[in-house]
Amino acid sequence: MELVCGGEAFKERVARNLKVERAKHGWTQDDLARFSGVKKDLIANYEAQRSILPLEKACRLAIALGCTTDALAGLPDPEDRSVA
Repeated sequence: MELVCGGEAFKERVARNLKVERAKHGWTQDDLARFSGVKKDLIANYEAQRSILPLEKACRLAIALGCTTDALAGLPDPEDRSVA
């Protein structure tokens, strides 16, 4: 598996994973904003692929969602990664 961490495909993957993780909790974007401290308009931009999710915000969102930043980025588990 080629790990691409940039560009449109990456934004699409992050947007999809963020929505999925948020849906697991039954949360709205407002709920996630309240629990993570990330502004709702930024969450909306990440989910609509208008912005790239910076690491600091990814960490806040992952903590609130109870997942890893790897899960948001759509990366495989570390033991499943090959080093090139």
